[in-house]
Amino acid sequence: MKTKDPLEAILKTSKLHLRSLLVLLLSVFSWTVAYAQITPSADAYTDTATPTKNYGAVTLLSVDGATETTYIRFDLASIPSGASVSQATLKLYAYAVNTAGSFNVDYVNGSWTESTITSSLAPALGTTIAASVPITTADKNQYILIDVTPAVQAWLSGSKANDGIALVANGTFNASFDSKENTATSHPPELDIVFAGGGTLTGVTTASGSGLVGGGISGTLNLGLLTTCASGQVLEWNGSAWACATAKGTGTITGVTAGTGLTGGGTSGGITLKVNPSTVPLLNTANTFVGNQAITGNLTDTGNITATGVIAGKTGTFSANSSNPVETITQSGAGVGLVVNAGGATYGTQSTAALLGVYAKATAAGGDGVSGNSTRGVGVYGYDNATSGTSVGVTGQSTSSGGYGVVGTSPNDGVYGDVAGPSTTGGNSILFYAGVWGDTGGCGGCDYYGVTGTADNNIAGLFVNTSNDFTTLYIQNNGSGGKGTVLETHGNAGTCTIDTGGSVGCTGKVGADASVDGGARKVSLYAVQSPENWFEDFGSGTLAGGAVTIALDATFAQTINTITGYHVFLTPNGDCKGLYISQKSAASFEVRELGGGSSSVAFDYRIVARRSGYENVRLTDVTEKYQRMEKQEQQRQQRMAQRRAARAAAGPIAAAVVAPHK
Repeated sequence: MKTKDPLEAILKTSKLHLRSLLVLLLSVFSWTVAYAQITPSADAYTDTATPTKNYGAVTLLSVDGATETTYIRFDLASIPSGASVSQATLKLYAYAVNTAGSFNVDYVNGSWTESTITSSLAPALGTTIAASVPITTADKNQYILIDVTPAVQAWLSGSKANDGIALVANGTFNASFDSKENTATSHPPELDIVFAGGGTLTGVTTASGSGLVGGGISGTLNLGLLTTCASGQVLEWNGSAWACATAKGTGTITGVTAGTGLTGGGTSGGITLKVNPSTVPLLNTANTFVGNQAITGNLTDTGNITATGVIAGKTGTFSANSSNPVETITQSGAGVGLVVNAGGATYGTQSTAALLGVYAKATAAGGDGVSGNSTRGVGVYGYDNATSGTSVGVTGQSTSSGGYGVVGTSPNDGVYGDVAGPSTTGGNSILFYAGVWGDTGGCGGCDYYGVTGTADNNIAGLFVNTSNDFTTLYIQNNGSGGKGTVLETHGNAGTCTIDTGGSVGCTGKVGADASVDGGARKVSLYAVQSPENWFEDFGSGTLAGGAVTIALDATFAQTINTITGYHVFLTPNGDCKGLYISQKSAASFEVRELGGGSSSVAFDYRIVARRSGYENVRLTDVTEKYQRMEKQEQQRQQRMAQRRAARAAAGPIAAAVVAPHK
């Protein structure tokens, strides 16, 4: 029963290693001896110790008297109808024999699938096909051959449903066999079938409308495609038969020429046509119109309209009503576009060295220089597109110890500030609703800030909310290329960054602070640092007869790369000869006792593997990033010093306007 199978030698000599192939040797008119070698369509084992766990993807099939049963099913659809089976042999490769003994081969009475079968979902077992198949420890790495002819004959005749077989241990027997997923040794279970001779072939003919010609009743028979079609025709299925048909599509394209409003074209290769932006306006982008333009109907604008010419409008005393709720005044020279004094609003040209869109001053106690309150739009909107100088969009200053420089209250935008034009991530391109909105489209590296907060020996910014669903502070960087920084912090002793890839980098420690002494003190803990990106997991197991297979946690296995290898560290929890890892796979690893031991010692393990997607990352050089940050900080300090000097020389109003800027 443990000898090498003669059929296997024949098939391996012929190099026939297909999974489900019938090797049929035909004479001209009759069947002679034929063989079939079939590998499983499904194999798995169940474990009553883990009744809800599926073992359909493991590389070994375990059979254990206490807990484990193996299930195997073969697809017999490739066997010709009416074939007569004279011999059927089940061939199993014994990977390990932990406890010698015997097992039964039983029918399975019920359907099952490899990917879902568990101990709690296993079908019932039927009668025994082969009883008490003996195996000794000397059978390790040998084939076990078992006669299952009655079962295959019953499946083919239909007297028994083909739900496969089960390997059931007797007593304390414990062994494991290679599964079809075991690519390391390539010894899956096999069903070797010998067919009896019989049957008569009287000829081969071609049916009408089949699209084939040839055949005959003797000699060498050739089949070919229909050859009566005209030149250039093809065989086409017309719904009931294959027939000659003319290929669809006629004519020749010699080139594509771009017409009015288009660019591109050509006479060969890949041809691309594009809209010509010089003649056709583009959607979702900026366009420049030359000459007079006329619009018939209403004009609805969701952004800003800027005019360098004359816009007809009201003059004199400012008034706001339902038909003209907002008046906008553009001041191009020195002075103030709108001067607001006690109780009135008047257009004027205030003579001052500062360039201010709106200048409002309240002299009465409790008065507001500018107050914006809106339930549908923006409470206060300040816009400044000066390319130089020290002017700002909106400035608020209070000399009272209990006052506020700027207060914005609105369900939408309480205070909106836009410096040097809207940016591509804010401004008028994306509508946010905020208590305070600061936006800048200034030149890169020019120290334009959407929002600036400064304080002397105090807190420069405070963000508070009471939501259980939304974050208190949301920061986003829409830069491309994967090198952008979302958050950058600077101190006198170090820096920290969070980049657009979600990576955190700090020049100081990375760790946590924990309470000790009943909360009276706190101490610092430090995270373990590594030159590579590792993930690790921990667990425990117990040997059974000196060996056990530990399955990797399925979710953890998806986060690591098991192909590049992983490390397992073992710690026995009792006296034994020592432990070692006998094999590793993508789904499990096997633990054994040294010296062929057979103890049942418990042990702990730690598994360490490279994070998936970061297998080749090691000691990434970030010198250039910190050099760039240091250079930017130095340039910023220099520019701020220059601006402070320029503001000091700009006069009393400008000094008041820019005073909050440090």
